[in-house]
Amino acid sequence: MTNPIEIAEAASNASNAHGKIIDSIDQFFAEGCVFIEPDGSSRSTMKDQLASLKRSESTTFHGQTGGYNFSVGVRTSKMTADNGSPNVGNDTFERYWRDGKILS
Repeated sequence: MTNPIEIAEAASNASNAHGKIIDSIDQFFAEGCVFIEPDGSSRSTMKDQLASLKRSESTTFHGQTGGYNFSVGVRTSKMTADNGSPNVGNDTFERYWRDGKILS
């Protein structure tokens, strides 16, 4: 059985896979969302960082699972920065949800 978190996670991932990362942040990330990154990125600074990317080449999702207000996913993303440099990342991400929005 698919729960609402799995449905929202899949929709967010689909938006990312189509290069609509900023749209995904606007739609699925709560105001005040905190990105728990080594550099302490916040929602607004993460949007600024992603906005500087020229394009998303591809995003491959390797798997996801979700439960009550929690989801985990694994992806590989390939993007190009405005200066033409490649940006390839492998991410495992945990998300905490409330009212259909990602809190962190």
